[in-house]
Amino acid sequence: MKFPSNQNHSDGHFQDLMLHRIHDILLVASPYDAFILEEDGRLTEQILHEYLGMNLSYAPRVWQANTASYAMDLLSRRSVDLVIVMMRISDMDLITFGTQVKKLYKNKPIILLAFDESEIKQLPEDRDQFIDNVFVWTGNSSVFPAIIKYIEDSKNVKRDTRKGDVRSIIYIEDTPRYYSSILPLIYKETLFHTKQLIDKSLNDTQRLLHMRKRPKVLLAQDYEKAERYFKQYKNNVLGVISDIRFPKNDKLHPNAGILFAKYVHSVENTIPILLLSNEKEALELAREVTPNILNKNSSTLFSDLRDFIIYNFGFGDFIFRLPDGEEIGQVGNVEDLIEFFGDIPEESLNYHASKNHFSNWLAARGEFKLATQFRKLKGHNFKDIDERRNHHIGMIRNAQKTQRIGSVAEFRPKTKKSKANFLRIGTGSLGGKARGLAFANTYWREANLAEKYPKITFRVPKVAVVSTDEFDQFMEVNKLWETALSLNNNHIFFI
Repeated sequence: MKFPSNQNHSDGHFQDLMLHRIHDILLVASPYDAFILEEDGRLTEQILHEYLGMNLSYAPRVWQANTASYAMDLLSRRSVDLVIVMMRISDMDLITFGTQVKKLYKNKPIILLAFDESEIKQLPEDRDQFIDNVFVWTGNSSVFPAIIKYIEDSKNVKRDTRKGDVRSIIYIEDTPRYYSSILPLIYKETLFHTKQLIDKSLNDTQRLLHMRKRPKVLLAQDYEKAERYFKQYKNNVLGVISDIRFPKNDKLHPNAGILFAKYVHSVENTIPILLLSNEKEALELAREVTPNILNKNSSTLFSDLRDFIIYNFGFGDFIFRLPDGEEIGQVGNVEDLIEFFGDIPEESLNYHASKNHFSNWLAARGEFKLATQFRKLKGHNFKDIDERRNHHIGMIRNAQKTQRIGSVAEFRPKTKKSKANFLRIGTGSLGGKARGLAFANTYWREANLAEKYPKITFRVPKVAVVSTDEFDQFMEVNKLWETALSLNNNHIFFI
């Protein structure tokens, strides 16, 4: 018998995503620079703390080298995934060190971590020959996880988009000081909300795997790279966050962000775009392209940016509005969304559908296949509003039905209603009969038997299974093992 593949990522299997991970980092810095970063030797603790705060399941190990010669020795003996180097190295200048590393390890990423922009000005224009990028240390340890995720996303985006239909955010900024502060915030928000939106009925392993569905963040530092990202991933772009002034055709262009926003909307006018600048004239000009503008010098920059991400990328409650912006209701989950579809005014439904709000909201919850289906729908596909309502509800119901088939979820007393058709009570393995039912439950989904044989109903009854560990605990607490093991047959008499 040929068994179906279990790698259907659009239906929620994420084991095959994020294959490239940063596990070992080499920090090359003078003793003084290392001391500043470590704050009395706590650099690893800072990274670990930030990873836990960003809801990540692992933290990379940091190796330190005070000299270039020792760094080269470590590179020859250990499998290092990322090199972070400071400007001051006692026995070798940065350019020579970076050039040597690139010569021996062509694809190994090298990031320069500078203390201020005056150090960056010392670098030659062709710095991409010996380093991959520059970040600025502002005293906030969240820059380290941001650097790591930036490298991982650049390595994984192509494959994960193809395999898992994962979404991406394009962030355009050429000033290291700004993207060293803003990029960590984007990662923190996307990771936090991705975790918050994971189905609570899933077990711990499944929830960790679902974290791999988080949106990628693609940092571009000039118009051409941003354009390449958009052309390659335009069907999976959640939104664009962009500076207004950055290089275009190798020259600093005062309105490059506005031009890019116009280009994006000429291709897909539903993609949300946020434009940032510290120049009032540029911001006024940007209003003609998008209502979402922020002043970089604003005291509320980070909170306003956070609000933009939550609302426009689908992480918060879905807020139903009329075309003029008037709020008419909000929902927090898919079930409530279905209920609201029955009452939403026609103009509100058409407004949100035309802006791909439903698609982005569903994509933020890992419903990539369903999000893609919503994105493809246009108003002219339906003869009237009732047909559109029923079609939307039907698509979501079918997706929910498919999800319930094949899933084995943990029973959680605080969860009022589980979507899963198969519940496991406790940890440990399933019994033989339950294991067979669980296999059949999964197999029918993966083999798409319902689609192949529409006249036949395939169904496993809703099941709750007591796992072996839970059973053992019950026997132990109630002191039943001695009685059970002393019996010669299966006849038990209760007195």
